[in-house]
Amino acid sequence: MSPSVDFYREVDLVKESVIPEQDGVVISSDAKEAAISSNYDLKPVSGKALKLVGDNELVDGISVRYPGYLAGFFHNMRLKLVNTIDKVTNVIDEKSSIYYRHESRITSTISNLHSDPREELLPGFTYIAIASMTGSIFSKNRGLLLRVATPLALGAACFGYVLPKTFRNTVGLLHSIEAEKFPTMVARQDAALLKAEQLSCKTAHALNKSAQALSSSVYKAQHYVKKCTGLNVID
Repeated sequence: MSPSVDFYREVDLVKESVIPEQDGVVISSDAKEAAISSNYDLKPVSGKALKLVGDNELVDGISVRYPGYLAGFFHNMRLKLVNTIDKVTNVIDEKSSIYYRHESRITSTISNLHSDPREELLPGFTYIAIASMTGSIFSKNRGLLLRVATPLALGAACFGYVLPKTFRNTVGLLHSIEAEKFPTMVARQDAALLKAEQLSCKTAHALNKSAQALSSSVYKAQHYVKKCTGLNVID
């Protein structure tokens, strides 16, 4: 039976005859002795040329020459390029986030306008378009103001009739946009509208009181006629 082989033993490359045994001595160099010579006279070049190509250094046992100013130049260029790429990336991310935020706000706003699922948009917009075209036909031979105002008025009236909830949401959205862009004008409009509403309420209240007073007077007159003449004039 052959003896077992230990594959995890420490290997001696010389004894195992992996590399031949060397009798000579290898002297290591720090690569500082290498001098740059020209191709013609094999004489050492001047200090300016040595400064231009750089000093010798050992990198993993290999003699390497590189000028420090050239390494610094590429280092600065790399840093500038990285900074530029970072700035461009940040700008793109910022603009993209702004775009997506506006897109999300617009889509959510549009979806919130149609809050009543019972309102059918396609037939409603068809009626609105027909009403606008009808207004355009009616004001065909009129002035410029009527040719513009009549289709808008009929279209808005039809919009408020066929899609009332969507119409109110749209009016509220336009009012909020107008208040954001022109706050002073909107404040004046709201004040004028409030006064008009108060005036209409007062007028309705006065008409109601007048109707009640007239009804009471008629009722009293009917009773008086019935009492004096015996005629029944009360329904």
